[in-house]
Amino acid sequence: PPRQLACSWRSVQSCAQMPTDEEEDADRIDALRSALELPFYLYEGPSFDDGLWFEACSRGLRGERIEEDQYSGEHYWLAQLRRHRWRVAQPSAALLFVVPLYLNAALQPSVKGASCNGTHFQVLLDATAAAVAATEQYARHDGADHVIVSNSWKLTQTPPEQAPWSKVGQLPNELFRRTFRNAIVGHMESHGVAKPPSSAFWRCSVVSPYVANYDEAAAAHRRPPASKERDVSFYFQGGANNRGTRGYAFRQAALPQLQDLPAAHISAFSLPGKPAACGGAVSTNCRAGRSSGAFRSLMARSRFNLVLRGDSPSSRRLYDGVAAGALSVLISDELWSVGLPFPCLVPWRKIAFTIAERPFLSSTGAAAVVGALDKLSPASLGRTQRLANRFRRDLIWNTNGSRVAENLLITAALRCLPAHVVRRAAARAAALAAALRALRQHCPHGDTSVACVAPDASNCAGCETGDLASATPIEHCCADSCPQCRGLPARNRSSASRAANRSASRAAARCVPADVYYGEPMRHDASRRGAIAAYLAQADKDAPEALQRWRKLAGQARPGSGGGSAGGRGRLKARGDEASGLKPRGRGAAAGSSRRPLST
Repeated sequence: PPRQLACSWRSVQSCAQMPTDEEEDADRIDALRSALELPFYLYEGPSFDDGLWFEACSRGLRGERIEEDQYSGEHYWLAQLRRHRWRVAQPSAALLFVVPLYLNAALQPSVKGASCNGTHFQVLLDATAAAVAATEQYARHDGADHVIVSNSWKLTQTPPEQAPWSKVGQLPNELFRRTFRNAIVGHMESHGVAKPPSSAFWRCSVVSPYVANYDEAAAAHRRPPASKERDVSFYFQGGANNRGTRGYAFRQAALPQLQDLPAAHISAFSLPGKPAACGGAVSTNCRAGRSSGAFRSLMARSRFNLVLRGDSPSSRRLYDGVAAGALSVLISDELWSVGLPFPCLVPWRKIAFTIAERPFLSSTGAAAVVGALDKLSPASLGRTQRLANRFRRDLIWNTNGSRVAENLLITAALRCLPAHVVRRAAARAAALAAALRALRQHCPHGDTSVACVAPDASNCAGCETGDLASATPIEHCCADSCPQCRGLPARNRSSASRAANRSASRAAARCVPADVYYGEPMRHDASRRGAIAAYLAQADKDAPEALQRWRKLAGQARPGSGGGSAGGRGRLKARGDEASGLKPRGRGAAAGSSRRPLST
């Protein structure tokens, strides 16, 4: 090929700087996107939050500014959309309808259940829901083309769990949940499968990134993996305490196995037992305090960012690493199915490395598997980083030129618009028909993630979801139970029309009433949805036994360790000292429960 021929006349170093085939593909896709029009309508008025209801008086979970909180994607989502070129002034010209809500700010303990002017948060949310429900565009499809973004896990909850810190009491949220039961929700994970159906009240999920913790001015993403500034090979810092969840038990088992990686920094600010504090020669499986500055500095110095699953499959540190130019190592089996954003638009297989959880649970551990990554050639790692940097603004909310809000709109249309909504929109206006034709070209990488909950037999809004993305398997088709799915009026339909449409649907192979195709990155499996649901439903039930099993695993001396040694190395001991008042400082796993909803 021409590119290989050109490389033969250049040094290896200069060849490595030439555009790769993947980068040339990215250029082509960017050219297509520059011509794309995806009209959306953003609600506004006295019944809608303009950013002043809650954000002006809210703080993040750790006291940071609300826009720095890892769950505050909504802040950047609405800021980007308010000035976006796709925004239209008339609902009749829109394909999607955006409901402005600052739910993470509204549900923070700092606001104590009320807006900045003292109004109960649920009163304001219900007013928004009532205003939306009264519109013609909502009534047209029962809100199936309406989009909300909120990464707060509190969104899935009902009183009294939703806002136990409220000083003004709690009110029922059934009106809000019922109004937006068919909506498209941008969330950090696809909660239609990751959580019980009772908590996932919305129909379709689009994965919304966490807000990254990094220093934009440092421009660390420009440092090549082989540069002297990247003197940390593998980096992990986070929580690994005794929450009693499967994810944290997994971290407790995994961290000791990584302590001998050369030049690594593997630490936690909450571990059972009594490890040494990080510092000097001790930099792995050690205790480190919470420090945003230290975290940013270490991530910027790291070649590889270890993304270990937490309470749930996803983690903020994926975005922290992408922002700082560290190469992502994904160690979370279900992340591909419920936690990676924009698989249609981002070539995840080419910008991240994936390691299964299973090796960490073997007697030999996974250190050799992880360590092998650092033996890849600098040129190969450099190309991977360069491609990841190309898609950096597609994943990072808080970077200059971010396209995350735009990606959410595209993915919402590709993955979540029911086919009958698409057909009617195309028939309604020529401009919408043209936009939909162009949109079909915007899933070059295929998307096997789980997006939708199964539609209720009495609710047709979820039929034929995913029709726009040709490389994406359809999720649902309600077949004959929902005449709306075929774009036909519900009455005055002849039996011949019904038969013709039923035959056409089957011939097109678009209706899959029971089994749906989902899968891991390189395969499709008709039973994948059931497997994911069963896996996640059983995970927390098995947590106590897993904790005990992994405690034994992490408590074993590693092969060739030679017993104990100074600095806390050698045989790992499990200690249940969290109840004693000591700071968690240990290695290994210990049973216990201090449950918190989401990973850090």
